[in-house]
Amino acid sequence: MKRLLLLVAMVAALGVLCGCRSFESDWNAATAPAGLTGRWVGTWQNTNNTHSGPLRAVITQQDTNHFSARFHAGWGKRSGSFKTRLSGTWQADTFEFTGKRRILGVPIRTTGTATATRLDSGYDSPFDQGTFTLRREW
Repeated sequence: MKRLLLLVAMVAALGVLCGCRSFESDWNAATAPAGLTGRWVGTWQNTNNTHSGPLRAVITQQDTNHFSARFHAGWGKRSGSFKTRLSGTWQADTFEFTGKRRILGVPIRTTGTATATRLDSGYDSPFDQGTFTLRREW
């Protein structure tokens, strides 16, 4: 049983490390901003407790109303990455979006707005609720 738990912990750690390394590759390869695409930096904060931390994102455009967002969040000495699709519509120069992603089986939903210089969103799951704010990194 101990060996199985150790194997599971090692596979999980490898997955997190690979996700971070892959995020760093995407971060370094990001091109100059155009519309919403490019690198973003900011913070996240829970509204149901005092947890918060740094947040970075690389956003790429899939088509007019869909973007892929790769997030890298930090909390304490830990960090992790995940990717989600942002779907929405344009209202003048503001993109109003929603996103949905399962992490370890837990659904996480995002709703927010983005312009060429600022992204504001809320997130919620069965265990957490909060907000995050990002600005351009260039």
